[in-house]
Amino acid sequence: MTGGTALSERNGYFMAATVFAGVARDSDLFQKEVFGPVLAVTTFDDPLEAVDLANDTDQGLAAGVFTRDLDRALWTADHLWAGQVYVNGWFVGGVETPFGGVKQSGYGREKGQEALDGYVQTRNVGIRISQPPI
Repeated sequence: MTGGTALSERNGYFMAATVFAGVARDSDLFQKEVFGPVLAVTTFDDPLEAVDLANDTDQGLAAGVFTRDLDRALWTADHLWAGQVYVNGWFVGGVETPFGGVKQSGYGREKGQEALDGYVQTRNVGIRISQPPI
């Protein structure tokens, strides 16, 4: 629809924001994570189909929901399988909120308490304090 022009002589490195419309569900553009200013747009008939489209991929780093209906936003966020789900904004949350994907989009978490889990090994020590009855 728009964009796709190079912003540098180094092809593939610096591209203008690009919007693709009518993207097929089975295309690489729809199925893979594109790290850049790219938006792949497709249509759907109802919220269940939208969630199905979003979840039908091996990736799951982040998802976004934009709506004025808070109930719909919460329902949709609950049904999207992604490491982060943002509602009416992007990268909503601070340094204390965990960041990381699901499925093929990464392991572990960055930021927040969950980020420390990769550096520790949890152990359990059980101690009986009182003597058992004889």
